Amino acid sequence: MRQLGTEERAALLLTADDDNNDEDDHELNNSQSKISNDNFPTIAKRPRTYHRHNTSGTHPMLCFTLVLGAFILGCISGVIIMLYRVSQDAEPGHLLNIPQQLTNVDLSIRTKLFESIKPTNFMNLNYSIDNENDIADRLYKQWQSLSPSLSHVKKFSYDINLSKYAPFTQWSGIQLLDGKNEKELLKVDRLLTEDMISFSSLLKSTTVTGNSIYYVNYGRQEDFAYLIKHNIPFGNSETSIVVMRRQQTIISQTEQIHQALYHGFGAIIFFDDNKDSQTTETTDTRQNFFREWVRQYGRQNGQNLIDGIINNRDHSIAVLVLSYNDIQSIFASLQPDSNDWLLCPSEWHNKTTSLKIGGTLSTVKLRIVVNMEEAKIQLPVVMSSIHGKTDGENFVMIGYQLNSVQQNRIVNEIIQAYINQIKNGWKPKRSILFCAWSGLDYDHYTVHQWISNNYHLVDMNLLAYIDLGNDITGNSTLNLHGSSLLEQVAYRAANYIPSPIKHNHTCHQRQMPTTMPTSSNEENHHHEHSRKRRNAEHEHHMDMDMNNEDENEKENECESHKLLDEWIRAARNQMGSNKSIGIVQPIDIDSTAALFQLKHGIPSIVIEITDEQAVTNDTFYVRHSPSIIDREISPEFFVVYTQFISEIIRQLIDEPLIAFNLTNYADQIDKQAIDYFAHYGRAYNALYFHIGRPEEFTKLLNDLTKSIRQLQTRIDQIPKTDYVGLQSLNKQLFEFERLFISNDQLYGMNSADKSYKHILFGPAYSLTNTAVPFPLLSNVLFEIPEDPSSEICYASALYWSKLKKHLYLINRTLNGFDGLLQNDK
Repeated sequence: MRQLGTEERAALLLTADDDNNDEDDHELNNSQSKISNDNFPTIAKRPRTYHRHNTSGTHPMLCFTLVLGAFILGCISGVIIMLYRVSQDAEPGHLLNIPQQLTNVDLSIRTKLFESIKPTNFMNLNYSIDNENDIADRLYKQWQSLSPSLSHVKKFSYDINLSKYAPFTQWSGIQLLDGKNEKELLKVDRLLTEDMISFSSLLKSTTVTGNSIYYVNYGRQEDFAYLIKHNIPFGNSETSIVVMRRQQTIISQTEQIHQALYHGFGAIIFFDDNKDSQTTETTDTRQNFFREWVRQYGRQNGQNLIDGIINNRDHSIAVLVLSYNDIQSIFASLQPDSNDWLLCPSEWHNKTTSLKIGGTLSTVKLRIVVNMEEAKIQLPVVMSSIHGKTDGENFVMIGYQLNSVQQNRIVNEIIQAYINQIKNGWKPKRSILFCAWSGLDYDHYTVHQWISNNYHLVDMNLLAYIDLGNDITGNSTLNLHGSSLLEQVAYRAANYIPSPIKHNHTCHQRQMPTTMPTSSNEENHHHEHSRKRRNAEHEHHMDMDMNNEDENEKENECESHKLLDEWIRAARNQMGSNKSIGIVQPIDIDSTAALFQLKHGIPSIVIEITDEQAVTNDTFYVRHSPSIIDREISPEFFVVYTQFISEIIRQLIDEPLIAFNLTNYADQIDKQAIDYFAHYGRAYNALYFHIGRPEEFTKLLNDLTKSIRQLQTRIDQIPKTDYVGLQSLNKQLFEFERLFISNDQLYGMNSADKSYKHILFGPAYSLTNTAVPFPLLSNVLFEIPEDPSSEICYASALYWSKLKKHLYLINRTLNGFDGLLQNDK
């Protein structure tokens, strides 16, 4: 067959489209032919080679001209649009410098924020008697008026069932009866109050005839431990009555009820402090885990305590509220039964009182009659936000008490200061969420509910939580408690804000306290001062990264007094000139911040200004400073407090690299490890077969802190203008605190709250509002006997294995972070 020539080939290509149908038919026929005639040879039909067309160059040239014209017109339009956008931008080279703009920090915003916060804005802060729903309505309308700068303004409520006293047609009170003929000797009505007492599930209407009565101060765990220490057989009977005084800033009323239920009382009598007899000290007693295990359950049921099964479940109690004078009259009338009772220790009452520790009643009886009714209450919450520009899905949360006039004014001043800058064209990189909580007296009920309903949001997007605590209770110094990740942030802010205290001289030479690591070799020292913060025994490095700050100061430079100087002065007065602590002390266990940090791994901080006595030299205890509403606080203190919070927020939302410093966290682990081993050396000798030698734990912690410091070194080496690199770092910093949350925790170590999951810090067993390091081991090791039972040995081995496993996991994860960073370079 003749081969096609060049002209024929070209023609065939030009006519390919026209022949598509023919070719399809040919392929179909050919395929069918093959199927039906497999045994016969076939000859394919030869395709047509070409069609002849009249050639003309007009159409191709016209198409080419149109395409070229459209291309040129598009280029010209693009250039015009680009020039227009450049002309609208104040910064030259805007489009070419987007990464640089994303990594820049405008520090002039800080000055502008501070200038808008003035003392005149904090005049006439009177205590409000309005209910929380009315306060919530006013706040909601106020925040709505700031829209659109303040967005996502919401007001919602959580339903809760509480109990209050029934009307006076149903009598509630106490009767003192003769033990023989039950003749009424004294009758006292309940205190006139419409307050909700607590959760309805905890309270009941009943009549209790008491054969014993005991006074336990504030009803803290250490107060009960005082009775146990003196071998006073209290509780464990429906006919036993416990008396407690109330002070919300020391222990919540709901927690007092939990403690009474735990110890098996049938009724509680509350009374409010007499102002002349208030003391907040406690004895140096603490019930150890082993003795409580034997006392409550015995060896047969000891596993219940280890597993966190306590005896106040499905149990309710009668609650009566009386006046201070009524309580004095009742105890004075209990003679002669009370003649042999122990007097109250001086730590409880430093003035003469008729109150005694208590005991059994033989000549008289106490009959308590309680009539309560259930009420369904709505607890309001108000929220609003300022949305971030480049990283708006991540946010910093500021929480405070809805019913606090001071805190409402402080937060609204912060909001207004930020909105003023937003109207001038500034936008934060990350978002801010403001939240006014109600119902904090009821075990932080609204906070628990909100976290439960928004768990995914908290876990994926919450960068840090700021808790205003009791805000300002004294004209002296900062009092900060929270995560060590926020040490650098707080230090910078305190080092920038001028002190509100007037000094005789206007400038000074700052002298930082000399750091001197010391430790105690006595185990009891760890708990003899359990009502103090345990944070001054060890070295703390005050070197901070100030690369983005203009206020770097030379050592001997004359400067004005700052908030940091007032804190240094307070620390020196409390601890001596040769010791130092971090400006952020360990977390306040009873705070809202503790829920976020110890349950969910969110770096949190409680910010307060108190008297300098609140700054003490213990490492792990957090003491509540009573909230004194009547004390006159200078408006200048409200200004610096508000400025300090606004600067903390600014650093967290506007700096391209999240302002956490991992070195501070490693330092904190080192300090608590030193204290831990100093106090539990004897316990390790008793249990070394089950939990190993201290050297094994020390090596594990040293490897961990080494990995943490190496990761911080990698962070320091990343150029601050590398936006992509900074974003990668931020992901690691965001997850860091969350690494220390273990869902495999054993909760039997904490009778107050079974849900804290942080492996480094947790509530101390038998101490109220006290944090201890490595809570799984610390609680079981305290005052462990020389020859512990097999059950205690098993518990300690189990706790150690879980802690060791989790620390190994954290270390491996950090090493993975480090490898990722190396690959990014």
